Amino acid sequence: MKAVVISEAGSAQNLEYRDVPTPKVKEGWSLVKVKGFGINHSEIFTREGQSPSVVFPRILGIECVGVIEQTTDALRLPIG
Repeated sequence: MKAVVISEAGSAQNLEYRDVPTPKVKEGWSLVKVKGFGINHSEIFTREGQSPSVVFPRILGIECVGVIEQTTDALRLPIG
């Protein structure tokens, strides 16, 4: 899958759109094919290195819209 990844703290120039392994869907989770996402202020702080608990590399874009492709709870979050 594709993702926006930052490997080390720094400017927006450090953001990289690249292939990453598709995660396995754990119990209680779903896999979403993202159609759009936003970078919020906390992620800007992360990118700048102002979040000391963050480990790099890091995939940014936690706020998103998309389509559920896999799920472990089809009643609450159906595929589609």
